[in-house]
Amino acid sequence: MKILALFAFAALVATPAISESHVSGDAAAGEVAFAKQCVTCHVLVNGAGKTLAGRRSKTGPNLFGVAMVNLGSVLDFRYGASLVQAGEAGHIWTEENFVGYVMDPTGWLRATLNEPKARGKMTFKVRKEEDARNIYAYLVSVAPTETKDSAKAEETFETVEAGVPITYASDQADRGEVRFGKDCEECHGKSLKGGLNGGAPLRGLQFEQKYADLPASALFEFMSTTMPPNAPGRYSATTYAELMAYILKRNGFQAGAPIPTDLDALDNLIIKK
Repeated sequence: MKILALFAFAALVATPAISESHVSGDAAAGEVAFAKQCVTCHVLVNGAGKTLAGRRSKTGPNLFGVAMVNLGSVLDFRYGASLVQAGEAGHIWTEENFVGYVMDPTGWLRATLNEPKARGKMTFKVRKEEDARNIYAYLVSVAPTETKDSAKAEETFETVEAGVPITYASDQADRGEVRFGKDCEECHGKSLKGGLNGGAPLRGLQFEQKYADLPASALFEFMSTTMPPNAPGRYSATTYAELMAYILKRNGFQAGAPIPTDLDALDNLIIKK
């Protein structure tokens, strides 16, 4: 059986679907501008947990890999309602959108949403357009991809060989529930629909829209390389599989064969009920 899965899964692991050739700014100048204007609030931390820039501030979201992904899509950050609304409407961080927003967050959101009451949480404004474009170029340069045509980034698909829909073992889910309650509930909520610390929903329509019909390796790799936010990759592969089992259980997936921890095996399983 073959399915079409979004090749732009890179967005799920905070990787931009755009190459340096598609930006107008200067990345080297952008690195300087980022250090002067952005590090007070933002960091650049890659999927392996390495800090590339910033001072561990959590005032703003991690900006690693934001280019060409939906607004408000960095996990475990509590965005303003207007920016979330823009992301849900399909707006992505193109160069023009990024420049417009960082130069006037509230003004850009009001114009984009056609909503005079929209507001941006970011109060800082980049004063010079050149700086804004250079910062965007720098963000792209630290997390490049092999995508050659950014205009087609959201329309690029990959045919994936599918084995069978993903299942999990009941005992896996039980152990995952215990770990989730200890380490994940505060951010993602007991209901898995978002907690006090702004964790992304892991249950319901938003979760299913993000992961439905993707290879199971997509969710597993995302969890194991980015979670928990303060120590990505801290758990064993077995623990990540158990957490994934619990998440799938809460989303109504069927129990059956246990979730494997081998990525090649997970590639042949599909997140599909």
